Amino acid sequence: MWARAALESSHGIALIDPASATLTAVNAAYAQLIGRAPGQLEGQPANAGYAAAAHVELLVAEHAADLNGAATLQTQLMHRDGTLIPVEVQLVAVRAGGGPVSFRIQTVTDLRPRLAAEGELRFGAAQHTAAAGFRQLADAAPVGVLLMDADGAVTYANPCWLALTGLPPEQAHGDGWWDAVHPDDRERVSDAWEQLARGAALDLEFRYRRPGGEQRTVHARAAALRGERGTLSGFIGVDVDITEPLRQRAAVDAFHRRIRALAQGLERQREEERAALARRLHTTVRQDLTTLKGELESLPAAGALGGLAQRCLEELRHIAFELEPPGVEELGLADPMQRYADDLSAQSGLSIELSDAGGLPQLGRRRALALYRTFQEALGNAVRHARASHVEAHVWVQEGAVHLRVSDDGVGIGEADRGKGGCFGLLLASERLTQLGGALRVFGVAGRGTTLDASMPLDPEKGRRASAAR
Repeated sequence: MWARAALESSHGIALIDPASATLTAVNAAYAQLIGRAPGQLEGQPANAGYAAAAHVELLVAEHAADLNGAATLQTQLMHRDGTLIPVEVQLVAVRAGGGPVSFRIQTVTDLRPRLAAEGELRFGAAQHTAAAGFRQLADAAPVGVLLMDADGAVTYANPCWLALTGLPPEQAHGDGWWDAVHPDDRERVSDAWEQLARGAALDLEFRYRRPGGEQRTVHARAAALRGERGTLSGFIGVDVDITEPLRQRAAVDAFHRRIRALAQGLERQREEERAALARRLHTTVRQDLTTLKGELESLPAAGALGGLAQRCLEELRHIAFELEPPGVEELGLADPMQRYADDLSAQSGLSIELSDAGGLPQLGRRRALALYRTFQEALGNAVRHARASHVEAHVWVQEGAVHLRVSDDGVGIGEADRGKGGCFGLLLASERLTQLGGALRVFGVAGRGTTLDASMPLDPEKGRRASAAR
């Protein structure tokens, strides 16, 4: 019903996607004002058809509409033949269920009939009407707005900009606004304004310093204002205060760094405890069991006890191997991984096929253990959760990194499964690899199994740089 009414309306109507700031649909009246076919406008920027000087005015109106639900301004459209058309633009922000803005409705009314009826169809009068409407809109805008002459002197600063910088109106006018720009950012701001005067776009983040020393960071956009003959007449700028979002982002990043450091420390401590326990089991408990087994075998009718002691020794060997696989640092990954796969296959009945490209380099204890623990976790999940009967694993070197791929023929991990407790080991494995510059990806297809891909850079320095960049 709305679409039919829009198509038949005498007013120009357009639907705007706020995420991409593009036109998703326009009616014939809207396209006719610009001198284009509707199909030529769909997918174009929302400010297509407006004079360049009106782009920032529309941006301010969009912010006001998103904040208040609707906004109105008077400005000028530019027809395909270059004719400037005075129009009234109404913007309505539509939200779904109180959430973010899902789309905007722009209604454009041609003011020429009204101005003609009032005897005011003159370019100067239209400019005056548009300027008055813009000033009213800018005064209520939730973003900072500046008007400057061709020399960069401020002729108007809206209340939001004055509150942002802490400057009184008389101090902001002229060149006084420059005093609010942080000294360390003035060179960048000056270069950006010079580029703007030569026709480049201005899209910049910089800081203002308030009289008390407080700093506010803004995202600034600006456009040049030009007269009828294209001569530069001034500038219009919009400053959006992003100080609090940046602070929140910095706090979240710092929290993540602390969590990563804590996880890294806990992982090192756990590996040290595993190694200490494995050595204790091997040097003390295993020797005592071996002695006990020898003593039992010397006794008559102690065969059953000797067999039990032998099984205890085998189980102890397996536990010690899981805690601290011998030879990972000195001999590389392939042998310990094959031994673990053989032991797990014998215990669980799972068919495990492990292949490697040969000549795997020495990675050092910590990095080799990270890949080995990932391999353990992948096989453990295949046994505990995947209900798999066969697993294929492959280790190889490619493009400066060691790669590990483990695929099973089980039920396949789904998105809902990733948040379950059974997948916590995968999260730890991913974090362990990330700390060393590596990466872990897990893919699952329902009924067709799960594939785990892990990688670790051969150059430890690259790994540390990559981890720090995260």
